[in-house]
Formats: sequence, structure tokens, C-alpha cells
Amino acid sequence: MTNPLRVLVVDDSALMRRLLRQMLESDPTIRVVGEAGDGKTAIALTAELRPDVITLDVRMPVLDGVETTRQIMAYHPTPILVLSAAVSGQDANISFEALAAGALEVMEKPSLTDPDSLDHLRRVLIRRVKLIARIKVVTHLRGRRQPPPVERVSLGDTPHYVRTPRIAPGQFPVLVIGASTGGPKVVRQLLAGLPRTFGAAVIVVQHIAQGFGAGMAEWLAGASALPLELASEGMLLRPGHAILAPDRADLLIKPDGTVHLSMSPLLLQRPSIDITMTAVAELYGASAAGVLLTGMGRDGAVGMRAIRRAGGLTIAQDEASCTIFGMPRAAIELGAAELVLSPEEMIVVLSERFAGSASMP
Repeated sequence: MTNPLRVLVVDDSALMRRLLRQMLESDPTIRVVGEAGDGKTAIALTAELRPDVITLDVRMPVLDGVETTRQIMAYHPTPILVLSAAVSGQDANISFEALAAGALEVMEKPSLTDPDSLDHLRRVLIRRVKLIARIKVVTHLRGRRQPPPVERVSLGDTPHYVRTPRIAPGQFPVLVIGASTGGPKVVRQLLAGLPRTFGAAVIVVQHIAQGFGAGMAEWLAGASALPLELASEGMLLRPGHAILAPDRADLLIKPDGTVHLSMSPLLLQRPSIDITMTAVAELYGASAAGVLLTGMGRDGAVGMRAIRRAGGLTIAQDEASCTIFGMPRAAIELGAAELVLSPEEMIVVLSERFAGSASMP
């Protein structure tokens, strides 16, 4: 019999800690090895117990979830699942800051006043804990390295595709950025680094827990050099503007350049990176571009291939900078990535490629 998954539960509410323990230990393969009511205690118990996973509240006394994450990831790197009582507003901002500090996933905290949702959240919680336990995390130290000089890494052994004419309703390029686990902090880094004169429309497709789309849009907008908002039905793509796909719909583009949010039967993941990238490739041809960032699985590989076959620029994140190399690796193996770059290198390449390539509205 394999050893049980060891979890440290961190929350300032004793009642919530008890509920989380009951939920987690309803699965015989999980054991809660410790509880902490504040960030300082959580750091000490992490060093002492060396758990496989930590569930972490964001609002706590002594140290909040962000600083607790920073300390844990700097000294005792451990997969962290952030639990937030709110999916928007200040709590959501703190949750995404914790992701930027090294936490892997965020999900809504079970509500003590909504017993009907508890069984669903229990199953989601167990699934998320098991998922992030498989991820090998690394030490996060601020200023660990300076951005490296840009070197365009082209995959010489990938197929050559002939660039096709643009079929662009708005006569400007469209960049799709796809990401999953570990992605929010990299997406934010890219958006913060792009110039205000960026000439492409930007679509971000990030796998995120249900309900957190609006909160993530707000968090990204706070750092983005480009105006950014959550996508809505009928929204018009514009160069120099960014939109984020909602957490419960696939994002498509109509021939007139407006957004269509599809609620078609759920496949493996919604929003689907593949669906958005493929739609943009079909409509924009060589004016499409795709960036595929860290994440588990294969979502985005087929979409990247569609963009490359249409003659558009495709970039996969390099392994050294990925939390999980799964999605970029799948694109590389499929011959879909023209370049393999670090986030710092991506900013330079994208800025050179698209800065000023379209007039701002």
C-alpha cells in the first residue's frame, strides 16, 4: 500500500480547519498531518512536518497568505493550494498575489452556510490536492537572476509551413496567450512588459477555478501596460487591448471580429486554449500569433499547430522557466512551436514583432 498524501491545513478558523480535515480525510489516500491558524505557525510546521501539500487561507493573523507563501517557497518549497473566501475583490487579489509568489492553484473556500455545495467542493478539493501533489516545485527567491539576453531559439527539426495571407476583419494581428498551472504570474509578467504601443489585440486563455475569472481580470489589469477586461459576448477585438476568457466559456471570434462565448458541451477543459487558438488561426491566418505557457496536459498544442500552419508566430515557454512543462512540451513535440523562449525573451520578441504594427483606436 502506498503512503498517504500528507497535507498541512492552514486557516485562522478552527471550524474551517476541522471541515477541511474531514473533507480531505474522507479520501483514504489523504492524511492531514498538521493544522496552523496563522502564517508564522504554518511556516514552522512546514519546516518540521515537510507535508506533500499545503492548503492555505489568504487572510490570516501574523502573516497573510502572500507573505506566508513567499517564506515557504523561499525556504521549504511545497505545493500550495490557496483557498479564498471570495472570488473577486481584495481576497481575490491576495489570492493571485499568492500565485505570483509561488502557490500553484486557487479555489473557493467551502462555505459553512451552504451545506448543499459541500459535497461538490469536497470532491474538487480532493482532486486539486492530488493534482498539485504531483508537481515538483522549486525555490522562489526574489532577484534570483537577472533577465537573460534575448536569444531566439528556433526548432530546426520542426516542419516548415508556408505563410498564408491574412484574413483579418480588423486589419491587425491577434495574439492568443494560453496558460494553466503556474500561468497567472507569467501572464501578468508578459502583459506588464509589453509596450503601450503594442499593435496586436491580445486574448488570454487561462485555466482558472470557476468563479475566479473576474477577479483575475482585475488583478491582471492592475499590472498590464495594455487596457484589459474580462471578455463578454459581442465585444470587439481592438489592437493594443487585452481580454481574458471567462472561466466558464470557450472564447471564439466571429468573422466581424467580435467575441462569441460558447457554452457547447464541455470537453476536457474550459476555457479551451485549443479552441480559441484554432478559431483565431482560421480567421486571421498569418496575422495570428500564439504563446503557450506553463501547464499540465496538452491543451494548446493543436491550436498552436493551427496557427503555425497558417503562417503565424508561435512561441512555447522554455522548460527552465515553467512550473509544469507539460503543455509547452506537447506543442514542441507536435512541431507547433517556432520559438522556445523564457518569459523575458518573449517580451522582447513580441514587442519587436507587434509594437506599432497597427494604429491605436
